[in-house]
Amino acid sequence: MSTDRHSSRLPARRDSKGCADEGYAKHQATTDKQSKQTESADMRASSPEPETKQMLRLIFSHEDGGVLIGKNGRHITKLKESTKTSWFVSRNTEDCADRLVVLRGSASELASAVHALAQHLNEQATDSKPNDKSAQLPTLHFLFPVKSIGSILGPGGANISKKRADLDINWLHIFHDAVPFTSERIVEAKGTPSALEAVTSWLLQTTMPDLPSLQQTAAPYCPVKNGLHKMLVQERQHASSDSRSPTDRSGRKRSLSSFECDTYRPATDSSRDHHKRPRRSSDNSNERSRRHMPASQSSSKHSSCEEKMVVPDFVAGRIIGRNGTHLALLQDKSGARIELSPRVPSMQDRIVTISGRTKQVHDARRLVKDCIRKFANTGA
Repeated sequence: MSTDRHSSRLPARRDSKGCADEGYAKHQATTDKQSKQTESADMRASSPEPETKQMLRLIFSHEDGGVLIGKNGRHITKLKESTKTSWFVSRNTEDCADRLVVLRGSASELASAVHALAQHLNEQATDSKPNDKSAQLPTLHFLFPVKSIGSILGPGGANISKKRADLDINWLHIFHDAVPFTSERIVEAKGTPSALEAVTSWLLQTTMPDLPSLQQTAAPYCPVKNGLHKMLVQERQHASSDSRSPTDRSGRKRSLSSFECDTYRPATDSSRDHHKRPRRSSDNSNERSRRHMPASQSSSKHSSCEEKMVVPDFVAGRIIGRNGTHLALLQDKSGARIELSPRVPSMQDRIVTISGRTKQVHDARRLVKDCIRKFANTGA
């Protein structure tokens, strides 16, 4: 009896021991899992968060597009491989429009890409003009939404004035007016590649975190022919006129962001002065005769001028006509040159630029107004 009693108890002991071992194993697995979760949480807390992707827009003239891309895309391919950002360059058009460069990546990656871009432009300028050190410093034109310019300028332009000295930049300026038919303004910077990299980091840091949302809602710049050149000429004229008075064009006191601008002269002026014919004695007599003319006759009809008109976007198609036939007819009748600004989806108006002699411009303006009046009378 004793043997049977002991034999019946042995399996029970083994079962209780097995259950204890199983419970200990489950407890150990739960403890290990909790410790691993704690370690992973600590690692996530200690590791830096990944930087958000941002977009940076730059504008280049058509002439600089070849320097940027290179033969068979050799230069732009090298820039893409040497940086971690994604590059987009607008295609070459028949009317030789400006080239738009869009960079996407984190703030540090964008700053490194700008450094590589400036280094490439510096090398190309050194090869073309080895003796001109001022021309070797690259100049970049950034496009930023108008609503983000206030954070860059600061109160009274204090931020940008301070950064001009801190970043060791040769030139840092924000254009007075927005790009026509857009809600973007140009930030112009000139300096060494390291200085331009520092400027890029500061611009992105200053405009964050509102920059991505503002870029999505802003009306972007669409490249046009000689668009950057015309904006540079206009900006130099504004800067030279503003530097003579302590107030700006609106009568307000000039902020600390104003600057003394060097005299800007297009490249064509030197060639015109070089080929100017010598003065003759007959010119003096003609000048004296014009001096004694009546005021009504002194304003010659052959003087050239340019005039701009604002027309609704839905009338532009009527002015242009099918395949531009009506626009060509207006130019033939008036003898003036008539151009319409490119269409922007968020804009309801178009700009009509009329250039030519005074009488031709007046005739073209009358024809355009007649065309708009006839279109309105049809009840469209």
